[in-house]
Amino acid sequence: MDFVALDFETANFKRNSACSIALTVVRNDHIVDEFYSLINPQVPFNQRNIQIHGIRPEDVSNAPTFLELWPHLSPLFAPNKLIVAHNATFDCSVLKNTLAY
Repeated sequence: MDFVALDFETANFKRNSACSIALTVVRNDHIVDEFYSLINPQVPFNQRNIQIHGIRPEDVSNAPTFLELWPHLSPLFAPNKLIVAHNATFDCSVLKNTLAY
């Protein structure tokens, strides 16, 4: 089976505030690639979110923005690609809203 596993963390309660992304690429039932990056969301952090994931504003101050990462990641999200996530409703919403933002 081929798929990409996706996980986002957000800076605050808004779904366009991605502050980290993790991806695992699986082909023929084997992990073939993994990617993790902090993301500078360029928005304020909420203390509750920091308590959940431990990512602080100073951690992302020199991180790329999602706009800078997207050209490298977009091929993994082609229409014929299967995307999976533990909380797919949340993670897909973060992707959609971050791209729209």
